[in-house]
Amino acid sequence: MPQPESISRILAAVALLIALGASPFLACQSSSPAGGAAEVTAHALTALPVVEVRLTVQSPSVLSSPMKVALAAKGDQFSAVLSNLAVAADYVFTAEAFGAGSKIIAHGVAAGVVISKGHTTTVIIYLNEIEQPSPFHNSSPLIDAITLSASSVKPGGHITVGATAHDPDPGQTATLAFSWVPATACGAISDVHTVSGTDFAHPSESQATWTAPQANEKCSITLVVKDAFGLANSAIFVVSVTTADGVGGARVSVVFNGAPVINVLTADPAQISVDGPTSGVMAVQATDPENDTLSYSWTVPSASPCTVQFATPTEPSTLFTVSGTAAGTTSCTFLVAVSDGYWPGTSFVKNVSTASLTLAATHPVVAQTPPVFGIAYQSRDIATGGSLVTFAAMASDPAGGQLSFVWSASSASAPVAGDPVAMGLDPAFATAATWTAPDGAENAASDVVVTVSATSAASNLQSSFNFSLTPANHP
Repeated sequence: MPQPESISRILAAVALLIALGASPFLACQSSSPAGGAAEVTAHALTALPVVEVRLTVQSPSVLSSPMKVALAAKGDQFSAVLSNLAVAADYVFTAEAFGAGSKIIAHGVAAGVVISKGHTTTVIIYLNEIEQPSPFHNSSPLIDAITLSASSVKPGGHITVGATAHDPDPGQTATLAFSWVPATACGAISDVHTVSGTDFAHPSESQATWTAPQANEKCSITLVVKDAFGLANSAIFVVSVTTADGVGGARVSVVFNGAPVINVLTADPAQISVDGPTSGVMAVQATDPENDTLSYSWTVPSASPCTVQFATPTEPSTLFTVSGTAAGTTSCTFLVAVSDGYWPGTSFVKNVSTASLTLAATHPVVAQTPPVFGIAYQSRDIATGGSLVTFAAMASDPAGGQLSFVWSASSASAPVAGDPVAMGLDPAFATAATWTAPDGAENAASDVVVTVSATSAASNLQSSFNFSLTPANHP
């Protein structure tokens, strides 16, 4: 006896077919329970604007004419259950996806389907786009800047790392993903925060906290910026750690027909240096609807400003070397052609799909760090009302910029900037100031802190150095 669930499915299918005007199909089937059933599911490509999917059922041995029904939509799938089908081993199910204006935009075929007595055969059809896909193109993301809150840190200490990056392809800057990866046993990254941008003028930003290991060493940190297609760019910088300051189916045959599809095109590294030769690996991942054997060809445009050699230009993955670039070159473009063989008995190529990959050609990104204070001097470390204290400090800028200095104090008036030359110091790297302790400073409840800040004109980064004066009568 049929189960309630089976009866419900049969009644639902019959109701669907009647609603679609499929009575001729029902009339030609036997009313006896001697037949079988087919559960048909068509998978549509989610990127396609599918409005409707229609199924054509054929069987030369048991059907006098093809039958057509519509499949019910369930998300990105379309399905129906066809019941009481005559037993045969030559059924052909053809699914066609229609877009706007009743245009067929995708299709798929399952041939040689067997319908057995008392059984439900599962048929899965994948709808493939009829028009040949557009050539794949993707540009590498660009790291614009890297900043560190300090170039050195004590064991177990913390610094803030930050970066900005953009993608030359419209709309891709907002998809960039940042990864901060310390070398093995070189601390840990935490508190990662990313703000999505839109373009070169408004790049995406990432900031994170790096905790140094409990050991004196030089630690490398790698920043990886990846776009939505998996193409990544990276930069490595070094920080000193020191104590010093500072569904299944049965008998289903799916028939496809189409050109090779290029799914992924990658390069490592994803940026070309204009300061010297650049070598790396380039790879393409492609599939063919008919599973034909694919052949590959790597080239560059005929008017390319980049001199490129490929180690294995007919393989899906090849070593490449850019040995030189013309003056003013901002990018290098690579081309790959993927073909799926020849028509049998001819010299005509069946299909060729092409893709291009553009890598930026720039100077290597240099991590920027704030100014570094060296020797510091103060004439006294005890605060007494009316006493005059002289301060001096020397600093250097890793970015090579001009330094500007600002003095401040935690109490009373700000220090008065002095003349470092009078103290035998180079004003390009040193600053001096005097501060007069206010009346009663000797009885203050806490130390007075005098701070000098240095700002780089090249990186716009700032660092500070604190001097401390203890009240004379402090217990």
